[in-house]
Amino acid sequence: MNDNPRSDLVIDALLMAVMKVGTMKTDNAKRMVASLFAGLAYGALAVMPCTAVAEESAKTPSAAYLEQVVSVLRSHVISMRMILDHDDMKYADNMVRHAEAFERAFGMVGPMEWHVAEAFQYVQDKDATEKLTKQRFEELAENSRKAISRIKRSAKRYMRDKNKQLMHESIDNMIKSCDSCHSKLPAGTVPHVWMGMNK
Repeated sequence: MNDNPRSDLVIDALLMAVMKVGTMKTDNAKRMVASLFAGLAYGALAVMPCTAVAEESAKTPSAAYLEQVVSVLRSHVISMRMILDHDDMKYADNMVRHAEAFERAFGMVGPMEWHVAEAFQYVQDKDATEKLTKQRFEELAENSRKAISRIKRSAKRYMRDKNKQLMHESIDNMIKSCDSCHSKLPAGTVPHVWMGMNK
């Protein structure tokens, strides 16, 4: 269902114009309605992007930035998995570069200490699925830090001996380590970074 009443009006007008053309008797009248139809179609195309822009501008700068960083993280993981699936492609030598870039991009969302403090604060302030101590959050964050470092080590090992299983396991364990903390936070407070990417 469309929440934009302006685009609903345009669509209604387009449908009426289509029905009107079918009942017209003269060519001039048909041409006139066809021109109107084209104008309304152009108007519909102009209205719809406005809705997307309004939704984008409603986000806070921090949320919009975080969304971009998350897309970078996902992109590196997808790229590493592509190399594992097609290690004969000419870009396969980029495995370590992707792993290093992934680690750097992860650092852009904040150091682990800050990550833990913010996550813990969320749980204290809002309804969480379970109340965790700060110590437990620190453990979960440390597990994620180790899992992210392991990806780089596994990538270097992959370049030496093509150990695909170790690389797959390292990526999967990293995803699980992130989810083990994010799943305990209130819905909507953290992004679903790896949604649809578990294997």
